Amino acid sequence: MSAAWFDELTRELERQLEGFLDDHPSQRELLEREEQAEAQRRRQRRLLEIAAAADLERQRLLGLSGEIRQWRERVDRARSAAATDLADRAEEHLGRLMGQGREGWQALAALGEEDARLRAEINRRETVTEPAPVSVGDQLEQDWAAFEADQDLHELRRRQAR
Repeated sequence: MSAAWFDELTRELERQLEGFLDDHPSQRELLEREEQAEAQRRRQRRLLEIAAAADLERQRLLGLSGEIRQWRERVDRARSAAATDLADRAEEHLGRLMGQGREGWQALAALGEEDARLRAEINRRETVTEPAPVSVGDQLEQDWAAFEADQDLHELRRRQAR
């Protein structure tokens, strides 16, 4: 069976939602505010993920630095004992470990940059001024608009169920 019917249904539902939101600007504002709040929550969650990933990378780099130190000593001991072949192989391994270290530092720097970018976005969004308080009459209008929107939404759902 083709997915065309699903695409058509999706387009129709989107069209009806847009019509509903056009008829009820307060609902559009509520939807936009909720979308912005959800985006902020996603940014906050990503910051936590970044912090955890950065902590893991730091731990890995600490372990790697101990391994690098150990292999440097091994290279020096092999060279001192004139075990050239062994020293060369140990030095190659040391080079690979140091490459892993560079990659780890680059990954840590990238996490730091993403963290800074997200924090700037969060701060920018949080400094947007809140709307001025509404009067009692305005609140009644908003509540009435929300009631009408809710009624229209129930009617739309009822029609969809048919």
